[in-house]
Amino acid sequence: MPTARPDRVRLVVLVHRQEGMSLEDFHAYWRDEHAKIFTSVAIFKKNILNYEQAHANVDALKMMKEAGATNIEADGIAIFEAASYEKIFEVFADDDYKKIVIPDEERFLDRSKFTALPCDMAPVYDDPS
Repeated sequence: MPTARPDRVRLVVLVHRQEGMSLEDFHAYWRDEHAKIFTSVAIFKKNILNYEQAHANVDALKMMKEAGATNIEADGIAIFEAASYEKIFEVFADDDYKKIVIPDEERFLDRSKFTALPCDMAPVYDDPS
């Protein structure tokens, strides 16, 4: 049975766009502009080992709905990986994050709808190819 990795943790955050913003504009801004701003902050570079954005795929959501699956209400998922949860939470407590990143997030995200899940990673399968 797989066990959790002792050297890595992840925080998974469901994100929602600001009301009135198109999904296309949201994805473009989050991917192309916000990512540059967020990753430029010193504490991010110091503490975060991996940052991924999962952008909702409208066509796949439609296929899931047609198949009878329940879809979550979110426009994307931000995934933060670090050596510990403390390292991740240090980023969000940092003064530069508060001064630089939060004002940018407020341009395109509905921060009141953030839903987060801290996850211990237990690798089950990794394709060697």
